[in-house]
Amino acid sequence: MSSAGLELATILSALVGAVVAMRRSRRAQRTITKLDALALRKPINRAPVALLGGLLGALTFDRFGFSLEMVAYGLMIAMCIEQSIIDYATHRLPRGVTFRAAIVGGPLLALAAINHDDNGRIGVMFASFIVTLLLFAMLSALSKGGIGGGDVRLAPVLAMFLGWLGASHVYIGLGSGFILGGVVAAGMLVAHHASTSTRIAFGPFLCIGAVFAVFVQ
Repeated sequence: MSSAGLELATILSALVGAVVAMRRSRRAQRTITKLDALALRKPINRAPVALLGGLLGALTFDRFGFSLEMVAYGLMIAMCIEQSIIDYATHRLPRGVTFRAAIVGGPLLALAAINHDDNGRIGVMFASFIVTLLLFAMLSALSKGGIGGGDVRLAPVLAMFLGWLGASHVYIGLGSGFILGGVVAAGMLVAHHASTSTRIAFGPFLCIGAVFAVFVQ
């Protein structure tokens, strides 16, 4: 592809990312209202969401080009944007949003692995999903609600996506999510903006860590 064609493709990817992000934010707004009408009294400011979506769209194209992987990880990122908004406002992660990403993204990445003649990626995806599901189920039981059912469903799906890239990406994504969440929680405690009993949405940190890991090469 020529440099002009590459620039045009990047711009188109950014525009698609911005549009998808805005659509996801609108859907998140409807879901929030359905779950808790008082959770978010003001409409979501879609400008920064669109800007973020555009940036991530361009980065996704730069990382994967026009490919099945680009579509799959674009879907993962769109899911992360929607779930982060919902979880921040309601402390809930709708299972339908998570499951749709898994049902569509999993087969896309399996096809991409077959296309690359690298079927081992499918095994790593499956193993990452199972191990992460068991780990978060155990953490949820030990934390007595500190890690909710939505987190238990979200983390394995993110691990599945990251597993296609390699086991190290799973460690980076989930690990950075835990670290970021811990730092923010500690900062809120020190600043007296929260107490030890305050519920903190963990989903957004998992999503940030996962998206970060996608672009680590």
